[in-house]
Amino acid sequence: MVEYFIPKWEEIEEGILYIVEKMVNDNFIPDAIIAVLTGGVIPAKLIADALGVRNIKYIDIKFYKGIESRERKPVIKAVYVDNIENKKVLIIDDVADTGETLDAVSNIITMYNPSLVRLATVYVKPWSRKYPDYYYKILDKWIIFPWDKWEVVRENSQAPVDKKEKYLEILSKLKR
Repeated sequence: MVEYFIPKWEEIEEGILYIVEKMVNDNFIPDAIIAVLTGGVIPAKLIADALGVRNIKYIDIKFYKGIESRERKPVIKAVYVDNIENKKVLIIDDVADTGETLDAVSNIITMYNPSLVRLATVYVKPWSRKYPDYYYKILDKWIIFPWDKWEVVRENSQAPVDKKEKYLEILSKLKR
């Protein structure tokens, strides 16, 4: 049985500010932020806003097919990156689980010749083979982020999220 952790929005903000403070203390303010689609988009926006960074890029990479179900290797879908040569870059995702996504994205970004690449995630799984430079907490449960909860409910209607009944009602009305 899957154990879930459902962070409240306040905890996510606390985690983002914790990461931002560590970056400032390290004197690392990136010139560009690369968000891993889709989980890294909201953390990237929050960190960019906190630091005043306006240059956000994206990499669409898929590893998980669902809860505890993943591809053999991360699959690069699209790279929306330009103009990062000789720039300090921060790659952001929501969680480092196996670490393979961070590895793959780091390898792609280094081909663009940035001067420095650092990694950030809100959470890290203790078994991850790659820990980011900046993270908030280590967790060993399946994390249901506010931006992913409906996807989780579609896969597992028993997932313990709020407003689930309303969502399932709406979902039942969709013409498929």
